[in-house]
Amino acid sequence: MNKDSLWEQICEDFANNVSTTTYSTWIETVKPISLEHNQLTLELPSPLHRDYWKDKLADQLVEYAYKITKKDIAPKFVLEDELKNKEDSSKVNNIDLNDDESISNTHLNPNYTFESFVIGKGNQMAHAAALVVSEDPGRMYNPLLLYGGVGLGKTHLMHAIGNKIIKDNPSANIKYITSESFTNDFINAIQRHKTESFRQEYRNVDVLLVDDIQFFADKDGTQEEFFHTFNDLYENRKQIVLTSDRLPNEISKLQDRLVSRFAWGLSVDITPPDLETRIAILKTKAEADNIDVPIDTLNYIAGQIDSNVRELEGALSRVQAFAKFKNVKITTDLVSEALKGLNKGEKKFEVNIDKILQTVSMYFNLSVDDLKGKKRIQKIVIPRQIAMYLSRTMTNNSLPKIGNAFGGKDHTTVIHAYDKISDEIKSNVNLQNKIDELTEELKR
Repeated sequence: MNKDSLWEQICEDFANNVSTTTYSTWIETVKPISLEHNQLTLELPSPLHRDYWKDKLADQLVEYAYKITKKDIAPKFVLEDELKNKEDSSKVNNIDLNDDESISNTHLNPNYTFESFVIGKGNQMAHAAALVVSEDPGRMYNPLLLYGGVGLGKTHLMHAIGNKIIKDNPSANIKYITSESFTNDFINAIQRHKTESFRQEYRNVDVLLVDDIQFFADKDGTQEEFFHTFNDLYENRKQIVLTSDRLPNEISKLQDRLVSRFAWGLSVDITPPDLETRIAILKTKAEADNIDVPIDTLNYIAGQIDSNVRELEGALSRVQAFAKFKNVKITTDLVSEALKGLNKGEKKFEVNIDKILQTVSMYFNLSVDDLKGKKRIQKIVIPRQIAMYLSRTMTNNSLPKIGNAFGGKDHTTVIHAYDKISDEIKSNVNLQNKIDELTEELKR
């Protein structure tokens, strides 16, 4: 016997033994919910009905139920709101549990979503491409490569892709990892003779998210393994998303076949945020952290820090801590004082390629044309490489743009100069001193 048939027979007994008014007021308004383990759960419309049932009708119900089923049936009275809250709570808990479990397995940061990402001129194309990938993984833009400087939101968008996919499809197998972790996992697998398990783990995912692929450079064994992992996933139409601080063809010692594979999909750069975007980022973070900051003060912070999102948000956190420590409200004067510790409240220096060319040419007693020219004599080649190195490290210009500023040279020439000076200064104190002196001069 189910709950409905039992309740129907109980109602017939009540109808034969109570007045019409009593029946329509207290019994007709009851709804059977479940019959489990000899417990009949009934939904009542109000607390008044529950009190009346417990006091006046419960004993009769038990008697009628026993007559019908030959069992001791215990009634349980619940209200409509209580049931609804219980269902919502259960639903939320299940969703949270599933989401937490899924996110935990994927190593995704749940705070990095498309909703929490502030769109500006420098990242709107990357955001749009990431959104397309999240809505239709493995179809368009595969692989998707996001590249740009540190702290500009590449990792945020990568996590947002994963979070969106797992939200739309909780059963999706998503794996987020840094290139360094991939390398370490591969080395551990070799040491423990578990390379097959390693391959199964990485080649059976639906979406593979790999952060900072520039660190694959100079790791031939890892590149070999990742090459085959990439091919396996791509052939099975699984989505691959990569991030890097530069284009793959600008990463020295990255195998050509990987560079070629990475170019199969879409590569989108993210550039430093403009003033309006920086203000929007600060407003979003202030609202998320419930920090009360006047808009003029946010404008001031955005004007002081133009490097990347991470430093921008870090500055706001520093200001918040500073205000709490002094137990005062956040004002522009307070921000100026707080940021002095980061040298952000002081006068900023601006460095561009023209200034670098002028400074380096004067330092080495050469002309700017010498640095832009094609002469290969050592007294010019070294200063030219230093100037390219400084242009790479002190400006946000792309490699092709730097090459053009040096008389239309190819970007590979800039890469070579940067790599050569980077290696040389590790052991050449004299060269390091020259770089330091030039850097100080450029900051004045």
